[in-house]
Amino acid sequence: MKKVVVMSDNHGYDEAIRKVKELEPDADYYIHCGDSCTSNPFVLDDMICVKGNNDYYLDLPRYAKIQIEDLKVLITHGQYYGYFNREKQMRQDLKEQGCDVLFSGHTHVPSFLEKHHHYYLNPGSLTLPRGGSGPSYAVVYIDGKKLKAEFKALDLDD
Repeated sequence: MKKVVVMSDNHGYDEAIRKVKELEPDADYYIHCGDSCTSNPFVLDDMICVKGNNDYYLDLPRYAKIQIEDLKVLITHGQYYGYFNREKQMRQDLKEQGCDVLFSGHTHVPSFLEKHHHYYLNPGSLTLPRGGSGPSYAVVYIDGKKLKAEFKALDLDD
């Protein structure tokens, strides 16, 4: 079983990334779904990261793919999915990329969905939450082809 910490959208507040790493020191993978907007790219050194729509000066890819246990994971920011038919566009992306799991950010709203033998996870935003949520990230446990996700609140005042 692998522990994966997924975060997104800290928008330049690097301390949020450091805090998540301190809270989850035993992760097998740290994944950032874009819009880190960091001016210190070293904060991302031990992470799998993709470029968000606000990561103007970071040389990061649009997609990252990784095999974790028996699942193929696609990581992207999510700005190209739009607002209409978003789920359909995400499923199409998974099929085209040959993956089982999609980690994406952009909306700043935490969500998890299992549908059509695919998993879709958005960890929310570390610093600028929307939709009534608070600052959050996700911890994902992958065991073979099984995936379990939990959302964790991030208290930025500690």
